[in-house]
Order: sequence, then C-alpha cells, then structure tokens
Amino acid sequence: MTNLIGKVLGKRYIIIEKIGEGGMALVYKARCQLLNRYVAVKILKPEFTSDEEFVKKFKRESLSAASLSHPNIVSVYDVGEEDGIYYIVMEYVQGQTLKEYIKRNGKIGFRETLKIINQIALALEHAHKNGVVHRDIKPHNILITEDKIVKVADFGIARASTNTTITNTDKILGSVHYLSPEQARGSYTDHRTDIYSLGVVMYEMLTGRLPYDADSPISIAIKHIEENLITPLEIDDSIPKAVNDIVLKAMEKNVAKRYQNAKEMLDDIAKAQENPNIPLFYNENEEDATKIIGINEINSALNENNRKKKKGKLIYVIMTTLILILTAAFLVYAYNKYFIVKDVKVPSIIGLSEEEAKKVLESRKLFMEVANRVSDKKPAGQVIRVYPDENTTVKQNSTVRVVISTGPNQVKVPDLANMDLITAESLIKKNGLKIGIIERKNSDTVQKDLIISQSPEKGTMVQEGTEINIVISDGPELKLVTVPSLLGKSLDNAINELKKANLNLGTISYSEDNNYPDGVVIDQDVAQNIQVKEGTIINITVNKLNTANNDNQNTQQTETGQ
Repeated sequence: MTNLIGKVLGKRYIIIEKIGEGGMALVYKARCQLLNRYVAVKILKPEFTSDEEFVKKFKRESLSAASLSHPNIVSVYDVGEEDGIYYIVMEYVQGQTLKEYIKRNGKIGFRETLKIINQIALALEHAHKNGVVHRDIKPHNILITEDKIVKVADFGIARASTNTTITNTDKILGSVHYLSPEQARGSYTDHRTDIYSLGVVMYEMLTGRLPYDADSPISIAIKHIEENLITPLEIDDSIPKAVNDIVLKAMEKNVAKRYQNAKEMLDDIAKAQENPNIPLFYNENEEDATKIIGINEINSALNENNRKKKKGKLIYVIMTTLILILTAAFLVYAYNKYFIVKDVKVPSIIGLSEEEAKKVLESRKLFMEVANRVSDKKPAGQVIRVYPDENTTVKQNSTVRVVISTGPNQVKVPDLANMDLITAESLIKKNGLKIGIIERKNSDTVQKDLIISQSPEKGTMVQEGTEINIVISDGPELKLVTVPSLLGKSLDNAINELKKANLNLGTISYSEDNNYPDGVVIDQDVAQNIQVKEGTIINITVNKLNTANNDNQNTQQTETGQ
C-alpha cells in the first residue's frame, strides 16, 4: 500500500500518521477538516479488498456497527471507499490497548480485572441487544483511556471475515488464542461466542498467560475444542473463588452451560465484587462423573453376576449395605432438620467485630462463614454485610455468611530513590497515592534535584490516597569562607590567596594607577572580609603603568629634588 500520509479521504479526513496495524487493516490518525477533530481511520489491506464478497459484508457490518452508541464502544462515524481504498472512520481514543496494558503490568489484580471486564461486558450487552456480535474479542481490540475508561473497537470487521479459515490465520494469529470452540469447529456462532472470548481475556489478565498455546494456529484451535482448562486458581491460589468461577462459566466449551447473555455475567461480576471469596457455583461436574462411573461399574458387576455368582453376591451385599447407610443418613438428616432443629432469626451483627459476631451467632447455634471486602467507609475488622439478612428466619446449625471490612484498599509504596520530581509524581499518581510535603536538603551522595528519601518508605502497604512526603537533594552543602585582601599583592600571590580560601579567580582587568607599583592588584570586586560560598568567583584589576609616563615623572622628581 502506497504512503497515505497527507492524503485526504472523503474530502474531509486528512491522514496524519500511522498508529497501528492489525491482521486485516492499517490504522491511521487523521483530522476531520469539517468538524476540526482527530479521528482514527482504519483502512483495509489490499488482500482483503480484492474479495468482492468480503467487501460487501464489510460494508454491511460496519454500517451496522455504526448504529451502536455506548460509552464503552468506540464510535464509528463513517464508512467509505475511494480509489480502491476501503476505510472506516472511528472515534480517536488516546490511551493504550489492553494487550499493551497486560504486557506492561503482567498479571492484573482481580479487583482491577473485574472493573475492566465489567465495562467490556456492558459494551457486549448493548451490542448484543442491538443484534451485533463482535466475534473477535481480544485485548488488541480493547482500548483503555488515560482515565481508565474501557472502549471496545472493531465491531463488524470480524463478522465480515467469517469466511477466513484457520489455516489462513497467519495474518490474524492473535485472534486464534481467543477463539470459541464453536468458531474453531466452524460451527454456528452467536453472541455467546463473545462471552467465551471475554472469558479468555479475563483469564489472561488474572494469570498473565493464555489458556491455550501451541506452535500452530490449528493446534491452538484443537485445544479450545478438546483440552481441559487449567483453572486460574490452579495457577495462582490467591485468585478468589468467585472470580475463578466467572472465568470457568464464561469459558464453558458447551455453549448451553456458558453464560447465556452478558447480563448474566454482569450479575456475577457484581457478586464477585461484593463477595470475591464466596463461590458462585456448586461444581457438580465431579459428582456427575462419579455417578456415571458408578452406574457403569454396577452394570458391569451385574453382567459379571450372570457368570460368577460369588462375586455377584458380594456386590449385592455391598450395594445393599450402601443403600442402608445412605437411607439411615437421610433419615437422621431429615429427622434433625424437620423435627428437632428450631427456627432462629439472624441476629443484628453489622458493626460488630469478627469475634463479637461469632459469639453472637454461636449463642443462636449458627455457624459463621467469613468473606473479606475492601471498604472506604467502614474500619477494618468490622462486619459490613450479612447473608441471609439480619432478622431473617433460618434453622439452627445453619451457616451465616459474614462480610468483614478490610478497610480502604491498600497499595504498595513505590521506590522513588534517585528519581526526579516529575517522574516520581507520575509514579505516585499511577499507584493511587498523592504527593505530600516536599523538602530540600544538601547531600554529598545524591545528585542535585533527585530524591534522597521518602516517607512512608518503599514497600510499605498504605491506603489509597495516602500522601508520600519526599526529600530532594540540593547537592553538596556549600561552606562559607572569608574573602582575603588582595590589594597590593602581585598577580601570582593573589591567585595563591584565592586558592587557599577555596575561591576561584574570575576576570583579570588592567588599569593604570600611579599610587601602586606596576603589576599589583589595585581592585577586587568582592570586598575583603566578606563571607561568601566556597567556589565563589572573584574578579580583580591589576595595575599596568605606562612606561613612558613613568620615566618622565621620575625625571621631573629628580629635577625637583636637585
């Protein structure tokens, strides 16, 4: 493609600079001359523009995407074609892609991950309600502004490219890592495909790695279809259960078991933000699998019974015993639950400490399950929520879930040593902290204008918004010295006197003064006995007599003396 810098498209969009490149398009920054604003112009690569069917779908889907209006979706302003160049004009977003953010930060904390995923899910919910499916959700297509607003880009382009085969994905290899199983199989896809891809994005944010990887696009696609997922919790056991559950539900290979719409996922995100350590789902997969295996074993044993009666009798005895044990356990459970166990009300424990709440619950014969949550309003260690709600009637021996405040969100103080003020201030703000008192002190070891020390110290865990006080170097301390008298001294002697006092010689001027001998200092610009800093420059004036005048004067004196 020829150089487009300076070209005007549609008689209004002047191309300024190239800002990105994807599998199917080049992205340029441009200025709309009509509305005097910056825009992003996405231009299809020539290998795609030669496919007429693709171009038709591209136009149709891009116009469909242009109908979307949502704060978390990059707005599409215009779609056009000029001189064989097919382009989309979009909102220009200052910031970075989520992929760049992940590369820069590595694993992202679960709270920040939930905030970002929540915004993406809101964008998908709006698009899906309007009949638009993205089909290429990946961090490369998600932009984060400087204000941490998330915007999803490229609605419509992936839809136009559905005829592209996996074997041709050398141009869009990044997408293969985020394909849904149904996309990998070439099956029918709908809005739930976006939910799977969003699950992959969330997985990558939490763990810092992709769920499936291999040497070729085909191998990656097969893994999406067949390979069991290593859960985020298995990679990092600090990831809360509820957050882990959202990823697993979104990445279900069976579409029917996946979130059926973005709203369902948004609801669970809200629950995880509220109670990250309380599981969202009861995992029945293992029990289901055990039951199936059990039935197969029983059938096998019954078939064997026809051939070997002794083994059959043993199996019969075992099965009968198991049934009796299970029946007895059920009867005991039912009796305790429905005949002996009394009803009690969940007591008022909000505002109590964890220990106090536990004692109150135990007095009502209730068990306590604890979850922690950051709170800017309640002090650490205090109960802030109860499930079921206070005054709800429950059975004795029931479990009450209690949410304990951990206080405001804690962040680690960064190391600011030897940074300049501008760099340090940027890092402080990035970590959710504030610049505090700035002092300046002399230092023999730290360069002038760089940070000597900070308070709190690096690595300290503090609340968001805490002020960080810093001390900046003024360089080595300068000592005061006394300016010596240089008047009447020869130039060499004057220079030595200045060196002894740790002062520097400045400009040497010459003048004629018949009251002083030739070659001696007759003036200094800083008076003697004045206190100045070491290294101060002293300018001097040296006497330079005119030889002819001097000889005449001597002759006159001699004559007068006679």
